[in-house]
Amino acid sequence: MSDKDHNSKTKLPSRNWLLGLGVVLTSVWILGGLVYIVFLDGWMSFVDESADAIGGFLEGFFAPLAFLWLVIGLFIQQRELASNTEALKQTNLNSERQTEVLAATELRARQSAFFQIAENVRRQTGNLAGVIVRSLETEQGEQAVSDAEMIGHWEEHQRGQYEIFPAILTDPSAVFANAGLHPIDIYYGTEERGQTTAEYVKSFRGLIELARDCDDDGTIVRTITQTPHGQVYNAMLEHIRPPACWALLDSTSTFSSVNEEIDFFGTWHIRAQTLYGEQEWYTTFRETESGIESEVLLDDTVTPIQDLVIDGSAVFGRVVAAGTTFIMTCTIESTLLRGQLDIREGIFARFEGARV
Repeated sequence: MSDKDHNSKTKLPSRNWLLGLGVVLTSVWILGGLVYIVFLDGWMSFVDESADAIGGFLEGFFAPLAFLWLVIGLFIQQRELASNTEALKQTNLNSERQTEVLAATELRARQSAFFQIAENVRRQTGNLAGVIVRSLETEQGEQAVSDAEMIGHWEEHQRGQYEIFPAILTDPSAVFANAGLHPIDIYYGTEERGQTTAEYVKSFRGLIELARDCDDDGTIVRTITQTPHGQVYNAMLEHIRPPACWALLDSTSTFSSVNEEIDFFGTWHIRAQTLYGEQEWYTTFRETESGIESEVLLDDTVTPIQDLVIDGSAVFGRVVAAGTTFIMTCTIESTLLRGQLDIREGIFARFEGARV
């Protein structure tokens, strides 16, 4: 109870005190009336009065008592209302507390489930990183990491050191880094590595989305993206390209063969649900002498879509805005354009657009 509510309640007279006061005043008033009748004219004289006179006397006599009990009743009712209001406030407060407790319990349950899943994803992505490390070779065709070293690393991995291979991939002093291997070579240098990278991206991206469901302040997402696993994911995303980039498409999305004619030229009005609310922009595709070009118009700012690739009805590109690189993957289905924008912290926006 607040100080204001407490003070307002204590200022109201108590019910027992009001009833006692009413009884005392009523008794005194009636006794005074009796004394008045007896000592003024006597009972016989009062009884001999006409009915109208007696009625007028009684009406005037009891009117103050009626007003007194009306006032007392109002005070009692006001106090009861104040008590009921306070009880309702307390009930609402208890309900809010119960809701908060239930929400906190549900959040802890989702976090507990997430950490169990995260452990499995750490092991899986650690395996995939190990496959990539094992396949790396120097310019001379030698293994970047020897068989003996790989055996030792796999033993550490089996003991639960799932960061061992991601740490090797992100270590600037690693053998393959000194050999001059670029991240594009490391993650997309061969078809097999590209497929492994695509599986890694899909798994870790799914983990980020699960983290968001149980992360009330972004701490979990920031933490997992700063681990060696997250740093590998960021490097993969930074240099991602087809066909590995199609792993970012919704699992329910399908796109046509590259040989099929798809009409994607023109301007599309995009409506998106982003991490910060709804947004709208326009995306344009056009054919020029230098090839296909595309751009985004948002808030009177035109931003080109870089590294544009179109495979059948699937579209890939990078949009750099406000210092952030957004990975765009989408599919064109008849008159609709559907897809998402990815950043390091997972999906930034899902969008759908119609041709203007």
